Amino acid sequence: MHAVVFQVDMNEGWEESSELDEIATSLRSMPGFVRGTWTTDGKRGLSFIVFESEEAARALADDSSGPPLTAATFRSVDVYEVVQELGPET
Repeated sequence: MHAVVFQVDMNEGWEESSELDEIATSLRSMPGFVRGTWTTDGKRGLSFIVFESEEAARALADDSSGPPLTAATFRSVDVYEVVQELGPET
């Protein structure tokens, strides 16, 4: 598995934006999508979008230059191999 990690600056009014819901809906239909997590401290944000393959992850990362968001400004996007996960059952 591979994860696409986005770093963003949160723009004023991001809490009222529906963009995160729209992005989550579109990601669910992407081939190889496994799960996604979005985090923020109110000023900056990180998202971790996990895919079954590196190719699927790179497809999202390479296509991240879409239309500008109003809720956030992109800082960076990177692809990483998932080497270990920890959950309640592990």
